[in-house]
Amino acid sequence: MGDILPVKKLCQSNTPSLPVFIPNELIAEILSFLNVETILQLKCVCKSWKTLVSDPIFVKNHLKKSSQKPHLALICKGCNVATFPLPSLLKNPSITVSSDSFHPYCCWNVVGSCNGLLCVVYISKLITQDFVNQDYWFRFMNPSMRTTSKLLGWFRDNILLDHTKPCPRSGYFKFMFGYDDVKETYKVVAFRVKGHLGKEASLKSELSGTINWLAICKYFRCNYLHKNITHVDQFVIVILDLSTETFKKLLLPQGFDEVPLIEPVLSVLMGCLCFSYDFRKTEFVLWQMKEYGVHENIYLFCILVFKASSCFSMKNL
Repeated sequence: MGDILPVKKLCQSNTPSLPVFIPNELIAEILSFLNVETILQLKCVCKSWKTLVSDPIFVKNHLKKSSQKPHLALICKGCNVATFPLPSLLKNPSITVSSDSFHPYCCWNVVGSCNGLLCVVYISKLITQDFVNQDYWFRFMNPSMRTTSKLLGWFRDNILLDHTKPCPRSGYFKFMFGYDDVKETYKVVAFRVKGHLGKEASLKSELSGTINWLAICKYFRCNYLHKNITHVDQFVIVILDLSTETFKKLLLPQGFDEVPLIEPVLSVLMGCLCFSYDFRKTEFVLWQMKEYGVHENIYLFCILVFKASSCFSMKNL
């Protein structure tokens, strides 16, 4: 049996190991994939990370990635806000969410949501002998960061009372909320609904720095009743450009030639403005605007045929 040779020890180098260097660009790219709650915790790691995640360029990059992972906000009574990711709801329709009453005020209404922010309006009313003085002021709420902004704007509306009628001569203001891509700022749009019979612009969608809603011309009722609409030409898409603060109207596609029994819906699908409606309770028809703002580029996207025993109701999501 041969002799066992001794194992030689590896020579240890006296040269100190160099520190690992990770460029800030790579760190920013990695952090941009994390959720807001985790990023807020990582701000405490070091000053450079705090500066990095507070940079407007990082915020925009993170917002772009976050838009691919949409969240839903559930507004509960008592000023509670609950947020949860949409994929979790698709995987498990029965989930438990915890609400957060982080806001110090009550009696507010949600104007809209954009880029993870909620725009809320507070309304106070003072009735005198001849006027209703209605005050409006606005704030931003960030459910992810559990923060509320300072007062952003305020105005007063004086509504003249007509004592011969139960309602004011002019209706109250309604609001829409969107983002101006050109000036990189958020804007609130106010419009007035005349009287108590005005049709609210509830079917609205925000897309690429514009606010779009489906209007019904010469229609003065609160609820949708197809028998009170004489022709499809009364339907029109109103597009408000937030950067120029101008609007234009678009007619609906030529294939839309019959007033539907159920109110049509204006929505955004795959980054395109879409118009959908129920046709005689037998078909669901969806049109898509391939090139935004161009009437000639509204194409028929799909038609779903209902079964005779099916019962559907369309809701704006």
